[in-house]
Amino acid sequence: MSTVNVKDNSPIVEEESKEEKLTGCDAVLHAIWPVRYRKRTTASNGELYIKTTIRNLLLYIIFLVILCIIVYGMVGLINFHFSNGMLSLFVDEELENGKTFRNGFVTYDDVWEYLTGPLLNGLHFETWYDLSNTTEENIGFIFYQNKILGRPRLLQIRVKDNSCPLSSRVKKMVESCVGEFNGKTENKEPFGKALKSIDQNDTTYKAWIYSKDPQGTGGYSGLVGSYPPNGFMINLGQYKSESLEILQDLKKNDWLDKFTRAIIIDFTVYNGNVNLFNQLRLAIEFPPTGGMFNSWTVRTSKLLRYVSTFDYVVAACECLFVLFIIYYTIEELFDIKLNKLKYFKDVYNIMDIFILGLSYTTIGFSIYRTIQVNKLLDHLLTNSSEFQNFDTLTFCQELFNQASAVVIFFAWIKIFKYISLNKTLDQLNSTLRKSAKDIMYFCIIFFIIFFAYAALGYMLFSEFLADYQNFFKTLFTLFRIILGDFDFKTLRANSPILGPIYFISFVFLGFFILLNMFMAIINQSYTEVKEEMAQQQPEFMLSDYLKVNYSRVVEKLNLRRDRILDIQEVLKSEEVSSKDELDFNLWRKELKKKGYADMEIESLFSRYDKDSDRKLNEIEKIKMVKDIAKARNNIKEEYQNFKQNRDTTTKKDAFEVGDDCVEEVDESEPRLMTRDDFDYVVGRIDRMEISVASIISKIDRLFHHLESMEIEKMRKRQEIARLLKEQTNSPEMDQNINQMISN
Repeated sequence: MSTVNVKDNSPIVEEESKEEKLTGCDAVLHAIWPVRYRKRTTASNGELYIKTTIRNLLLYIIFLVILCIIVYGMVGLINFHFSNGMLSLFVDEELENGKTFRNGFVTYDDVWEYLTGPLLNGLHFETWYDLSNTTEENIGFIFYQNKILGRPRLLQIRVKDNSCPLSSRVKKMVESCVGEFNGKTENKEPFGKALKSIDQNDTTYKAWIYSKDPQGTGGYSGLVGSYPPNGFMINLGQYKSESLEILQDLKKNDWLDKFTRAIIIDFTVYNGNVNLFNQLRLAIEFPPTGGMFNSWTVRTSKLLRYVSTFDYVVAACECLFVLFIIYYTIEELFDIKLNKLKYFKDVYNIMDIFILGLSYTTIGFSIYRTIQVNKLLDHLLTNSSEFQNFDTLTFCQELFNQASAVVIFFAWIKIFKYISLNKTLDQLNSTLRKSAKDIMYFCIIFFIIFFAYAALGYMLFSEFLADYQNFFKTLFTLFRIILGDFDFKTLRANSPILGPIYFISFVFLGFFILLNMFMAIINQSYTEVKEEMAQQQPEFMLSDYLKVNYSRVVEKLNLRRDRILDIQEVLKSEEVSSKDELDFNLWRKELKKKGYADMEIESLFSRYDKDSDRKLNEIEKIKMVKDIAKARNNIKEEYQNFKQNRDTTTKKDAFEVGDDCVEEVDESEPRLMTRDDFDYVVGRIDRMEISVASIISKIDRLFHHLESMEIEKMRKRQEIARLLKEQTNSPEMDQNINQMISN
């Protein structure tokens, strides 16, 4: 049995990669969280990847704007003014001898002068500028604006006698030893007036008895050590006279002595004008070496978040922020499910997890703060004569602000994730990735030398230079030297020989060698990245996506314009314009010459044929002409606006797409082909080639099918002839059969 080989001509265009179609819930989830298109490697084509990335970028920008409103809504210039005003009153106010809390005290007299002077004057504004007394309503206000919540409190931390080891050789010279403060050396025994069996109703009784903070919160880390919230504490009075009486009694009975290691002054104020709380803590530490160290912390917080109209706007943004966090959490879970362990190899994915973790932490802080502030304010209203410890709340608010600051920092940094859409901007990411290994090795060498010089500087200069008094300060001092901020005169004055040698050698190694080596690594990596980008195959980038969409818009506008021009040419033709009425057959004949389908011709004609007589009278014809002219003007205006929007970012040239596509041309002069016309023609030719290739393929398959049918038909005829020959041997019958086969 013979066979016929038919050549299969396939289409000349490549088929697009087919994706698995999703249905039901999977399709909905994929539409909301298009995780598979977040990577160029998992997206089916470059255009889809760019489109998804632009969508994610716009969504992320909305999230970033909401985050900025939330974070920047918590702080402002008024916070600085509030804190600075409190510090100027309690830290920068001078004593009679010219000393201030900021510059430090020397003797116990300085401490008592401060407590009975600037401290009381700042806490009690009981007279106006004309020395007249304020009203009872203004009592307890600082600057006449800031209400003191509860009572200010003084807390003393003490240590035991003989709380440090003493050599037997010096015991005859030194009878007792009072060491540093720690949990073992803390003294909790009563002292002073408490040993004289004073009445418990005495105003200063609690100052001599060890007691615990009722709220059990707080604690303070100063310059010398860290201290608990418990100790020997006393609340000041509501009026200045009461507070002065308490302080004078404490001074008279030697409340401060050599066993005192710190006194801490705490109070919190609230300004209803700006809805801000300010917690101020002043600490005076008494180290075992003698002398005093003053330190302070001031925290201005907006603990009552929702009061003004803008606060409710922030509240709405917080709700949207929570929804965004939930959305991004689900997105990351889908991404982990899709990529498995490969997910954790991307730095930006790790950054996403870090941002989500901190975001949930800030949400927890916010809920905790709201609950605790309400409880504390309720307690304050019923116990206004007691000290109210806002330390934990303000500390949590400070942690909330710091966590929010870190979140918004990494949120801005995450924008680098989307700059890969642009080849030029992606050079920064590529340079950092390329130089990461070399930078790691450089950091090992750098920090070996850096820590070596830090250890040397700490050992040589820690005794007489504050910048080298501990190892961490020495590290910061060396960083400052690299950046050009140093005090060489003081270093040389305290160490004339080793100081200059230490400084010059570190500057030579750290600045002239190591820093320039670091710059050389970055420059080399940047050069390699530039060369690789010049040699690699071009990928579908953002500029390509914009060009494609621009071409599509231009093509649509050109197609609409050409259709209108064709219709106008038909209406202006002698055969149509010479007649008052336009017959449908003539209309169809002329538009068929232009290549229009019957459906388009019928649709346009019936739009103006109101009486359905298959003819357009003079009125209907005039209306068509006006509508066509109006449509052409609209396309002109639309295209000009589109082109002007594009020209705002690109410089015009002679071959800019769309320069002449809608301008009136002189019919008598030959029309030159513009870049737009050329692109349009090329696009139509490409579509025609695809269509022709498809038609040819179908025709080839048809021919192949017809040949197969012909072969099968021939085989059946031969089979019939064979059967007939077997039935008869007549020559005439054989002749008829052969004739039938030949036919």
